[in-house]
Amino acid sequence: MSSKKNTRKSSPHASTAPSKASLLKRSAGALGLTALALFGLWALMYFSTTPGKLVPYDGAKETAAAGAKENGPSDASAERLKNDPGRALKERVKKVQGDPAPLLSREALEHIQKGMQFTEQGKFNQGDMEFKKAAELSPNSPELFSIWGAALRMQKKFAAANKKFARAHELSPKDEEITFNWGLSLLEEDNPDEAIRLFTKTTELAPDNFLAYNYLGKSYGRKKMYAEEQASYRKAIEINPEFARSHFNLGIVLSLQKKFEEAAPHFEKAIEIDKSFEKPFVVQMLTALGRYNSSGKKPQESAEPVQEAKAAPAPPANEEKPKEATKPAEEKKSEGSDHKMEGSKNSKETTSLRGRVRVNGKPLSELAVLFLETKSKLRVPGQTVTDLTIHQSELQFLPRHTVVPVGSTVTFMNDDREVHNIFSRSQGNQFNLGAMAGGTGKSIKFTQAGPVVLRCNLHKEMTGTVFVVPNGYHTHPDADGNYAFNNIKSQGYLLQVWAPRLLPEEVAANLKPIDLTGEDQTIDFDLTSASKPGEIHDMVDPTDYNLIVDNIEKEIFQAIEDWKNKKKFISQKRMLMAITKHYDGEGLKGAVAKSFSEKRSLILEKRMDALRKQIANIGGAGKDTTEDSLKSEAKAIVTRLRGTVQELEARLNPDSAKK
Repeated sequence: MSSKKNTRKSSPHASTAPSKASLLKRSAGALGLTALALFGLWALMYFSTTPGKLVPYDGAKETAAAGAKENGPSDASAERLKNDPGRALKERVKKVQGDPAPLLSREALEHIQKGMQFTEQGKFNQGDMEFKKAAELSPNSPELFSIWGAALRMQKKFAAANKKFARAHELSPKDEEITFNWGLSLLEEDNPDEAIRLFTKTTELAPDNFLAYNYLGKSYGRKKMYAEEQASYRKAIEINPEFARSHFNLGIVLSLQKKFEEAAPHFEKAIEIDKSFEKPFVVQMLTALGRYNSSGKKPQESAEPVQEAKAAPAPPANEEKPKEATKPAEEKKSEGSDHKMEGSKNSKETTSLRGRVRVNGKPLSELAVLFLETKSKLRVPGQTVTDLTIHQSELQFLPRHTVVPVGSTVTFMNDDREVHNIFSRSQGNQFNLGAMAGGTGKSIKFTQAGPVVLRCNLHKEMTGTVFVVPNGYHTHPDADGNYAFNNIKSQGYLLQVWAPRLLPEEVAANLKPIDLTGEDQTIDFDLTSASKPGEIHDMVDPTDYNLIVDNIEKEIFQAIEDWKNKKKFISQKRMLMAITKHYDGEGLKGAVAKSFSEKRSLILEKRMDALRKQIANIGGAGKDTTEDSLKSEAKAIVTRLRGTVQELEARLNPDSAKK
């Protein structure tokens, strides 16, 4: 995935746009347009889904890492991690893996991971059983109860979720993240008073937590406490001026009070940071004020045409549903500032989507794939995996280009008399299957969405692609570039188009966040590409595996030093970080499994875990342990890891290995 920001700066004072004064003097029509925009903004506050800096494929990891180097998480990564229950749950588990509470055992951690997986798959009862088993092993772990609460929050079981969060808070009253997530649960439950209390508590524990201030503003918005709401958003912006969501929310609440002049700069800033905030209603208001000009285009020429606010779209399936949704004129909550409005239409459960794809004015070939990824990153109904065989015959991949869902297993079968060595350097899907004689085959499971460019180290002319889609919602354009999705579940998606000839940045530039609401839509892609038909472009994984081993070595030897100084829990924590955060979480374990075997990756992990048990004296494993024996084993582990990385890099970069 590319982590590049997809921004487009507006030019509110460009000479091509009429001045604010002249436009307002021209006629009452402008005021009518502004009123229409206001109506649209009211609708948008409830019906829009959570927009963020959306990046294709695996760029979210890079975006989050880049944001962490600055003033905390970026607008996109922060919003995804905190506002999306599924992703927030995953991140909470990662936090436990890297920084576990003292009484959280490894066995409990395994049950937590299984509980999360079941929850994500919609198997809630099985997930709950795993969390219960974890609680029996670690009954005093605040991390466990916080994760359990997040899982229940995903299921909209707010009463049960709040009990778990309360227990987590009791065990760790100064944990800002537990307090924050409890506040989110209460806000979704429509308990703004308690949400205000907890978000306020979060800001006391972490004065620089701009997300807490943003959700504090949303909570005040539920109570129509406009002054407090505005103050909260302004504080979030003061902490992180590049947080587009709070700029957008502040623009909403100011517009509701008819403070359009004051709201406009915040909408402009939100759009400058994140183009997904360039909503039709916002464009209408900025146009009425003479402040909208996007890359020299008129508003009606923009990628998403301005439409009349005749019927607002319905909330996606993963958003909170209003009570008594069958009533025609119920009160609805906004995603923007959580104010309420009345009288919108209910959405249909499914939507059909169609359009046309052209590149440089010509239809894009049938080799292209269009796919819809849920904004929540959760699975779609009926999502399945595929078992597929790709043959190597007459020095070609057959099929040369194919598509499989995440989790699918692909077998590479050599039908030639020639020896083949199939490998990929693609981001998130690096592997090298090694030499394969004629009549033999090897299998690999693809767990990361995105393109995989296939090559043979022994036959440079052999190229092919596998595109791993995040779910089953994908299709191909026909010879004229036309595509169609029929009866897709109505909710928020990211619509993307990929083809072997497109450069990664060209794919990233044409990502479209959409909301399917039951009303059929037409969305066209008019792409511009610097490549030629027949070319294949890859997105190479930049992972530095030697750096991962450096991190593992540092943690292990510091754990031994802590053990020597009788720092029991810290030494265990460091060993867990070496295993779960660095070896597994940073991708070395997966790369070893793909390029060599899962058995080899597990042997390395078990050897590190045996050292962890010695340091922790689990089951008497550390009975006769000495500092020298620990260091000797640590050196042997690091040497084995470095040797494995050397082999791995030679496989992943076969051209360099020959030089």
